[in-house]
Amino acid sequence: MGQRGAYEVLNLRKGATDEEVKEAYVKLVKRYDPERHTDRFMVIQNAYERLSDPVKRAREDVLCYNSVRGRFQFLDEEKAEVEETALADQIGRLQRELEGGGASEAAYEALSKALMQRSAFYIRRKLYQKAIECWERILQIDPTHQRAKNNLIFAYSSLAYSYAEHDLADEAIELWVRASQMNPDDDATLHNLALACEAAGKKDEAERYWTETLRRWKMALDRNPDDHFLRDCILEAHRHHGGRALAEQEPGRRGEQAVEQYKEILKIAPDDFEAQYQIALSQMEQQQWTAAVESLRKITRKYPNNVEALNLMGWALLNSGQIDAAFQIWRQSLKIDPKNYDTRDTIMRAHLELGKKCREQGQYSSALKHFKSLMKLLGPKNAEVHFEIGSTYFLKGDRRSAYLEFQAVLKLDPRNQAARKLLQDLRMR
Repeated sequence: MGQRGAYEVLNLRKGATDEEVKEAYVKLVKRYDPERHTDRFMVIQNAYERLSDPVKRAREDVLCYNSVRGRFQFLDEEKAEVEETALADQIGRLQRELEGGGASEAAYEALSKALMQRSAFYIRRKLYQKAIECWERILQIDPTHQRAKNNLIFAYSSLAYSYAEHDLADEAIELWVRASQMNPDDDATLHNLALACEAAGKKDEAERYWTETLRRWKMALDRNPDDHFLRDCILEAHRHHGGRALAEQEPGRRGEQAVEQYKEILKIAPDDFEAQYQIALSQMEQQQWTAAVESLRKITRKYPNNVEALNLMGWALLNSGQIDAAFQIWRQSLKIDPKNYDTRDTIMRAHLELGKKCREQGQYSSALKHFKSLMKLLGPKNAEVHFEIGSTYFLKGDRRSAYLEFQAVLKLDPRNQAARKLLQDLRMR
C-alpha cells in the first residue's frame, strides 16, 4: 500500500467497472499530454494497466480498502425541514417523560421519530457525529429500528473509510469494529479491518481478520469455483502474506510462515511458479538442502529453461555435496542464455568459494583446479585470482609457482601490499 493506488491515480473507487476505468483513463490522457507530461502520463498508464489486467487488479483489490456502498435511509416525513428549537424541546419533553416511567408505546415511537428527524437535520449539515448520537439513542430505545441501524452502520463505515484514506488507521479500526459488530456478515468490513490493523502495526489482530476474510473468500469460491477473480484475490492475499513473512520475521524462522502461505497457494494453483520458487528459497535459507533440491527439480521439470531456478538448484546441489552435478546444471543454464550475467557470476562465485574451502582443508590440487577455472572465466588480468592461486602454491610449498603468481599480481595491482609481503618472504627463503 506504499505506492499510490491505481484507483486513486484514476480518481476511482474500488469496484469501478471496466468501462469506468477506461473512461477515467481516456479523460486523464486527454488532460495530460504524454509528450508534455511524460512522468504523470507514465503513472496514469501504469495505473490503467494495473486495473485492466484481471490478475493485477486482484493484487490491487486485495491491498485496497473497500469503499462504502449504500446510502442513508429516511422516510419523507423524517426528511422534512423542521425548526431545530421546537424539535429540541419536543425531544427533551419526551425523554423526561420516559425517564419518569410509565411512558406509553406511542411516546417511544414519537421519540424515535423525532430523533430520526433530528439526525436528518444533522446529515443535511454534515454533522455526522451528532447524527450518530441520535441513531445510537434510537437503538437503545428500539433495537429493531432498521433505518437507524442501517444509517449507523453506513455512517461508521463512511467515516472509517475517510479516516483510513488519510492514514488514521486507529480511528478507522474503532469505527469498523462497531460496524462489524452490528453487521458481522459483511465480508468487506472484515477485509478493511485486516488492512487497517496491518497498517496500524497490530499484527495479531490483522492476522485474525485476514484469517477470517480468507476463510469466507474460500467458502465463496467453493460455492462458485468459476469465479476466477475471487480465486486470484485469494492467491494474491496469500502471496502478500508470504512476502510479509519473509520481510518481517527473523532469518531462520521467517521461512516457516512464508512456506505455509505459499503452500496454500499451491492448493489452489498447483503450477504457480512463484509459490514453488519461494518455498525452495525458504528451504535454502533453512539449509534444508535435500528438500530444496527436490523442490527445484519439480520446478525445472516443468520450466526447464528457467535460468533463475536452474541457478538456485546449482547452489542447492553444491551445498548438498553434489559438486559435479551443480556445475553441470550451471553449464546447462549458460547454454540456455550464454549472456546471462547472473549465471556467469554464480559459476565464478562457486569456483572462488570452493577453491578457498579446499585450500582450508589442505586440498591444494582441488583448490588450484577451481581457481584456474575461475581464471578462464575472468581472463588472465585479474589480480585477485592470481593472488588466490599464488597463496595456494605458497601453502602447497611450490615456491617458484607462487613467486610467479605474486609477480603477476603486482604487475596488475602495484599497490597490493599482501602480495608484496609474500613475495618478500619468498625472496628471503
